[in-house]
Order: sequence, then structure tokens, then C-alpha cells
Amino acid sequence: MQYYYDINLHFDDYYMNYYEWSEFEHFNRLPIFKVISVRPFLDNEIKLDLDYKNIIVSDGIVSLGLELIDKKAIYISSLPYEDELKINKLVANISDNLNYKIIKKRNNLLITNIDRMKKEYINLLDKGSSDLIKLLYYEVTGKLSNNIDKMREFLHDDICTNFREQYYQLYDMIMIGD
Repeated sequence: MQYYYDINLHFDDYYMNYYEWSEFEHFNRLPIFKVISVRPFLDNEIKLDLDYKNIIVSDGIVSLGLELIDKKAIYISSLPYEDELKINKLVANISDNLNYKIIKKRNNLLITNIDRMKKEYINLLDKGSSDLIKLLYYEVTGKLSNNIDKMREFLHDDICTNFREQYYQLYDMIMIGD
């Protein structure tokens, strides 16, 4: 069993990305479970045969915190993206997938942290200066080019299909200024 230590989560009636949280709960230790995809947890009410109150599920790309009541995933929390990245790496070493049962479809549309970051990158590519696109292209590929349209097209495709740790680091540098 893999565990993750010292993490903040926000459980509410409505799923919110971590950057929108006004308050949160701190958890010292939560078990991590591997799933094929987290999408069913976002789209459906899920029943799990587990005796935990809170867990983390991850498909290696997106991770979610779940609050279980009567073995049902009632509340969902996004994770701070630094924690999400670490958990996504940890889940690569887990071989068993968590079994669950879909009870019924949820009514709300949810956006994950990665979806939000991808959208911000795509907006940046569409509206960004040629210098910014050159910087992104160089940071991702290590190559220089003068063809802005080809760089923009490559970055767009790469962000949509191959979002990786490098984009998290660039996000901190470009969007947040860290």
C-alpha cells in the first residue's frame, strides 16, 4: 500500500480547482489507489469496497482526493499540482487497479487542474508574442527556430497529447513568476 503524506484537500458540494480554495483540510497520511481513469469519479457517483474515510485515486495523469461516506465517493477534491505530480509518479509503481462500481451519473461538469493549465497554455499560444512562443519552444525541445507557425503548431499538439512535468515547471516560471 502506497501512502502520501502532508497534503491539503478541499471537500465541498461542488468540485473546485485548488487555486479557487478559500479553506482546506490538512491530512497527515492518505492511501493512494491506482485506477485506469479518474474520469468515472468525476462524472459518476461511485461505490468502493474500502474502509477508509479519505483516499487518493490516480490514473498516473490526474489525481483526486475522495471523501467516502458509507463506502460512496461523495466529495471530490482536486490536488495542488505539485502534490498531484508527485502522486502521479508514485502510482506508476502500483500494479493493482482499484475496483469500483458506478452508481449513477453526476450532474455537474468538472475541469481538472491539468485541463485548466492546458487551456491557459493554448490561450497563451493563440495570443502570445513570438518571443514567448520561441521561449516555450526552446524550453520544451532545446532547439531554436524562426518559424513561429510551426513552433506554435508543435507546442499546441504537444500540450494536448503529451502534457508532462516540463510544462508544470514552465507554468511556474511563465504564468506564476516562480
